[in-house]
Amino acid sequence: MGLTIDSKRLVKVSEFREDAARWLDEAEAGPVFILRHGTPKAVLIGTKAFEELLDRAALRAELDRREKESVSEIDLRDL
Repeated sequence: MGLTIDSKRLVKVSEFREDAARWLDEAEAGPVFILRHGTPKAVLIGTKAFEELLDRAALRAELDRREKESVSEIDLRDL
């Protein structure tokens, strides 16, 4: 799974400070990468993307929990 970065969605820290509200609005349309010295240091994502990320993390945690429960309940004698 790769991540492509649109050059229009890159912003220097100094530019971000000057117009943070604009970039926060832009983040709703897709990730905005904050650069410091030419290197990505932060990623802004919109609230919808953040909620989807939380849902995926909760689902992953639930799947892991269920997997551990099912594995721990199997006894070798039952096989």
